[in-house]
Amino acid sequence: MAVRFVVRSRDGQKLQEQLDFTFDQARIVLGRGAAADVCIPHPTVSQTHASAQLRGNDWMLTDLNSRNGTKHNSQRLVADRPRKLQDGDLIEIGTYVLSFHTGVVMTEPMSAERTAELARRLWREAQSAQGQALPAPRLCVVSGPRTGERLEIPPAPSRMHIGSTPSCQLVLREPALARDTLELVHDMEGVLLRSLGGEAIIQAGGHQYKTRRLRDGDELQVGDTQFFFEEPAQLAIDQLKREPDLPLRLSVPAPAEQKTVTAHKPEPSPMPEARDGKRAGAKVARSDAELVIYALAVAVLLASALGLALLLRVR
Repeated sequence: MAVRFVVRSRDGQKLQEQLDFTFDQARIVLGRGAAADVCIPHPTVSQTHASAQLRGNDWMLTDLNSRNGTKHNSQRLVADRPRKLQDGDLIEIGTYVLSFHTGVVMTEPMSAERTAELARRLWREAQSAQGQALPAPRLCVVSGPRTGERLEIPPAPSRMHIGSTPSCQLVLREPALARDTLELVHDMEGVLLRSLGGEAIIQAGGHQYKTRRLRDGDELQVGDTQFFFEEPAQLAIDQLKREPDLPLRLSVPAPAEQKTVTAHKPEPSPMPEARDGKRAGAKVARSDAELVIYALAVAVLLASALGLALLLRVR
């Protein structure tokens, strides 16, 4: 059976949509670096922040010496010391809260493309929440009949067509597309470009394709037309991966930290005024006792002197 990580909130706020990472493997790395299976693009998340590993029948969560630490059900983990995970547990890394789920039926493997697309969606939502919406992924015509044209690709799920017919979103009077149409599909694994009729040849990096999953910076050619694919979210994430970790400063507590905990509260210490009053009373009591002792000493001395005088007079 597989396990699932569901990203629940960011900076204490719920996400607009549920994003989940599902895996059927024995070790899963959480972080923002290239080695992360669950990629959380945020500077408070370390490159390899934490891991979940199957040991026997138990899943164990380990903090991998991250800058800001990892919390399991609101309890901070000691680095490199595993703690057992159970279904429904909450994991806090950086400003994000994830829930862990076991016994998940996996219908298809979790691909690197899907992981990358989920990370892009997380990044776009985080930027949108800060009022900094990123441009959509787009296919730019850099040479050919429609040089300068940009075809912006809507969020998933969406489909667009490139061809010679007026119904296409990008109309190209391209001989290679006279009897074929290219389709752009934005799905849960990113943007896919494919030839519907199987006649148009997509050239990229010296290779030929009928179907190609596009990546930021791809240079493509169909017939005499050259394209350039841009994914601004991926460009930002790639730059973020090279940045140092930032310290965690939350202005809003994450939901996992809002649980009510009843604990014994120590008795409050006396106020400074009360402590000063006690000290003053102690000083007064000590002064009275000293006066009594001095009086008794004087009385003893007087009695001794009087006794000595009487003794001498008798002689």
